[in-house]
Amino acid sequence: MGWFVRERRGVSWKEQTLESVAAPPLPLVVFLGLFIMLLYFATYSEYKEKVERSKMGLKLGLFLLPVVGVVVVNLSMFHRRWWRNTFPTYQAAAVEGSSPWGLLLVLGLLLLMLHYQSSFHSWFRSF
Repeated sequence: MGWFVRERRGVSWKEQTLESVAAPPLPLVVFLGLFIMLLYFATYSEYKEKVERSKMGLKLGLFLLPVVGVVVVNLSMFHRRWWRNTFPTYQAAAVEGSSPWGLLLVLGLLLLMLHYQSSFHSWFRSF
């Protein structure tokens, strides 16, 4: 019958453990605090340097993105001209005149850039 009924046997191990827990000594707390603070300052400078380097790389990438776009378009046009001159039987769909959609897209992009000009200037202050 003793299996189903809990009997109180005095102080349990949980209570003994909680009674024996004490705060660490003050010199140890100060030492660990200084150690953690110095470790933080050492790694923070490296972290800050990496963040600044990443920002500069992003700004340079955004600055060079239009140049890369122009080079890609010129290379694709050169490839098309070369293909047409090399294989004269290849006939692209030649249309009299051209569609105004490309020009409208460029003008829309230009207007968008003019509208957000102050934002772009705030991004590229370091250049």
